[in-house]
Amino acid sequence: QTGSATWAEVFTNPYFRNVVVLGCFVQFFQIITGINAMVSFGGTLFERLGVTGLLSALAPALFFLLGNTIGGFFLVDRLGRRSLLIWGMAAMSLTMIVGGAVALSADDPDHLSEAAGYTVIAMVVGYMFSFGISWGFGAWLYISEIMPLRVRGKAVGLCTGMNWGPANVISAFITPVMIAGPMGPGGTLLFFGLVSAAVVPFAVLCLPETKGRSLEEITPMFRFASCTDFRSFVRGNLRAGVGMGSDANAFPCRGQCQNVRNDESTVDLGEYSAER
Repeated sequence: QTGSATWAEVFTNPYFRNVVVLGCFVQFFQIITGINAMVSFGGTLFERLGVTGLLSALAPALFFLLGNTIGGFFLVDRLGRRSLLIWGMAAMSLTMIVGGAVALSADDPDHLSEAAGYTVIAMVVGYMFSFGISWGFGAWLYISEIMPLRVRGKAVGLCTGMNWGPANVISAFITPVMIAGPMGPGGTLLFFGLVSAAVVPFAVLCLPETKGRSLEEITPMFRFASCTDFRSFVRGNLRAGVGMGSDANAFPCRGQCQNVRNDESTVDLGEYSAER
């Protein structure tokens, strides 16, 4: 079957639904780990810490752009998507935790010493660079690569809605409350560091490597429908970052796998009716 899948198929076909859910998690985690909080409320956070000056105002944005350029143009096709997403999130977590710990351990959390102030700035800059080099562009690239053709438009739309909807709204509401409340700026940094740390296992377990692979190779990597399949998917990622790819032969095709369009042969893996 060719053409765009219906919304009913997106939600009822497990092979479509599950990859869309993973994509939505990727987009949700991109925002909820603190990037919009740092962009929108970074100035307020630094002000509450008593850190002022041109360095704190410009350095985070400049290093984000630098990271985005290095990651998007030089590293993504060398190191791969999976490695950047895992290690980028790990670096984001480390910088936020260190920055939060320094702010919380200061004698006067509202007026940091010069050394503590520069340390917090360095950690926020490190966070912005780590995000830019990995999840800043990587989350968008990844969801566009993993979606089967028949659901790509609807799937990417849903993932984008998760990004700009729940994730963005939650971040926008909780960040000023945390900064102004008992947690303070240090607690806010620590919170986003811990959230980022929680996302690292998700990246390790659920994000296969897509570098250098065609859509026909990528689609079987996400073909899991049951809990047993999902365990195989996780094992494949832990073993070699291939998801269900190592079990691709376990999905026999019932004569509906290939659609020949004129002189171009493509594999419509979204229409398997396979059973393990």
